Amino acid sequence: MDQYRNEISRAAELLMRTRNAVAFCGSGVSEESGIATFRDPGGIWDRINPMEMGTPEGILSVLYKNPGRVFPVFMELLDVFEQADFNPGHHALAEFENRGILRKIITQNIDNLQQEAGSTAVIEVHGNLFRLVCTSCGKKIKVDRKPFVSSLKAKLAAIREFTLPALLELAPRCGSCGSLMRPDVVMFGEAVQELPHAFSAARGCEVLLVLGTSGVVYPAAEIPFETKKRFSDIIVINPNENAFSDITDVYIPLKTGLALPAILDAMKKLK
Repeated sequence: MDQYRNEISRAAELLMRTRNAVAFCGSGVSEESGIATFRDPGGIWDRINPMEMGTPEGILSVLYKNPGRVFPVFMELLDVFEQADFNPGHHALAEFENRGILRKIITQNIDNLQQEAGSTAVIEVHGNLFRLVCTSCGKKIKVDRKPFVSSLKAKLAAIREFTLPALLELAPRCGSCGSLMRPDVVMFGEAVQELPHAFSAARGCEVLLVLGTSGVVYPAAEIPFETKKRFSDIIVINPNENAFSDITDVYIPLKTGLALPAILDAMKKLK
């Protein structure tokens, strides 16, 4: 941590001068909470073909033809999302918002952890796994993550045979029209959510925090470049790489759970 003291101090100075910062969060932020990224070696896409399971139709097809193939991965995911909790990075972002520094958080994550940490101004470009949407009328409802996952696991454990009809019997139904509901997340071929809102927030900010993102998922990966066109300051925090080195003003090669609390501490000393 000491070797990055200058970078942390510089980031603290930039944030101290603004009341119009925005955070852009990638999967690395959630990885610190135990939610592994899908694309990394050993991730979900190493075990399940994303082009096969990345669409609603694809999931239904695989479950119909060979449900036993995906059951272990499905249960593993439920365990991960049930056990995960927001980390110090999530908490620090909520504190920045409470202090009136951070105006918006743009997240590519779907786990709801940022909201659970206390943030309210969150733009979810890939949706939210714990918001359900009706497949017919479009009605949306929020569910509490841990109780919802725990209940779903119990229902799955009670099924005698893991088949598509049995799973459809467990699927939530819309309170308005009675149709099936699904997680309100962006799958392959579907439009990214709230993208104009995200770009508008990023273009209008003075400082952009780019956190835990590899910069390979488009169109969201364009956000830092659009921000820089307005001559805003770019702070990148990522222990693995800086995909935005050409436009970065401060780069801190640490996990967000270490760097963001350290920036908060540095800001207190600057007062």
